[in-house]
Amino acid sequence: QENPNKIISAYKDNVAFAEGPVIEQFAPADHSKPDYFQVKDIKSVISLKAETHNFPTTVEPFNGASTGTGGEIRDRMGGGKGSWPIAGTAVYMTSYPRAEEGRPWEEILPVRKWLYQTPEQILIKASNGASDFGNKFGQPLICGSVLTFEHKEKDEVYGYDKVIMLAGGVGYGTQRDCLKGTPEAGNKVVVIGGDNYRIGLGGGSVSSVDTGRYSSGIELNAVQRANAEMQKRAYNVVRALCEEETNPVVSIHDHGSAGHVNCLSELVEECGGLIDMSKLPIGDTTLSAKEIIANESQERMGLLIQEEAIEHVRKVAERERAPMYVVGETTGDHRFAFQQADGVRPFDLAVEQMFGSSPKTYMVDKTVERHYEMPQYEVSQLHEYLTNVLQLEAVACKDWLTNKVDRSVTGKIARQQCQGELQLPLSDCGVVALDYR
Repeated sequence: QENPNKIISAYKDNVAFAEGPVIEQFAPADHSKPDYFQVKDIKSVISLKAETHNFPTTVEPFNGASTGTGGEIRDRMGGGKGSWPIAGTAVYMTSYPRAEEGRPWEEILPVRKWLYQTPEQILIKASNGASDFGNKFGQPLICGSVLTFEHKEKDEVYGYDKVIMLAGGVGYGTQRDCLKGTPEAGNKVVVIGGDNYRIGLGGGSVSSVDTGRYSSGIELNAVQRANAEMQKRAYNVVRALCEEETNPVVSIHDHGSAGHVNCLSELVEECGGLIDMSKLPIGDTTLSAKEIIANESQERMGLLIQEEAIEHVRKVAERERAPMYVVGETTGDHRFAFQQADGVRPFDLAVEQMFGSSPKTYMVDKTVERHYEMPQYEVSQLHEYLTNVLQLEAVACKDWLTNKVDRSVTGKIARQQCQGELQLPLSDCGVVALDYR
């Protein structure tokens, strides 16, 4: 607010937007039917996003990191009234993996009793998961880092025993659509994506405490499961609506932590809304009402659509094979409720109770000064030091990361990753991936 410079939106949406250049858009005039492509200039905005997925990656590395990448992509889809993801980044930080014997820096601390996966397993499976989602969705992973670290100084011990997995990326949208619209009574609440299952329950709260505090059953239930193909279908609809001359989206949010109850409440925050639970897609008929409204399963997007545009959006969704459900509407009564087919409302709160009257959290900052001993080096051991440093995962060749992930799909990706052994473009793939559009 003090110095906006080129920042258009920050700290109030799924992504941050900065001013971008005028770019060329090549897209059909009408996405609801086969149509001629047209070229036109649009004023763009650049989106930036990063988020951690530490807890689920620690517990179940493949799906934890995969849904971290997927969730970060959905956030960039959910900026303003919709926007496009372009390229992703990934960061992995663990304690020492101890992949082989004879590495003295890994013997300073004893091996802990790992709750779910060893650091070695996490590095392999988490990078597999993030790479897998990007490959299947069609987003290149063009940048990232990996760090392994442990240290003991006097009586203090440090290590990434609860790992850090940070997914990020860059994308773009149109300046026309970079800010969300204002909901009005009668707007339709739409969900695009897959069915509800007993997956990802309590992920938001469980991720905020020490791993292992809850039983393994609760923690494993809190991990989402990735479905890149479903997310791609939802993205194709969002992209289509953003590329057309008139975008019927009033507001858009992704289904992340707490599922419908979080996403749909944010859509109707300014005026209230009523959700018909009988219209929500149920993949598991044994789900309770609480599980239906709060699960985090199957990649989904929530949209507020102008009522007169519903049939057009439905035609676009059908062409993209994206399941679409009109599940409710904005009411203007400043209440947010889920109603069953029998009229019972298992969830019914005033909007201000959800967003405006939560108890305040007070955090007290206490600075602790620590002083560390300077390292001692022997010139005669320089070769040994160098050999050890070059073996650290943060320094060594990154082939095991870069050779299993698409680095140049979707076009206009200028460079390959070059840290470590130089790889020729697509030498690991043998096939060129093209965006069918």
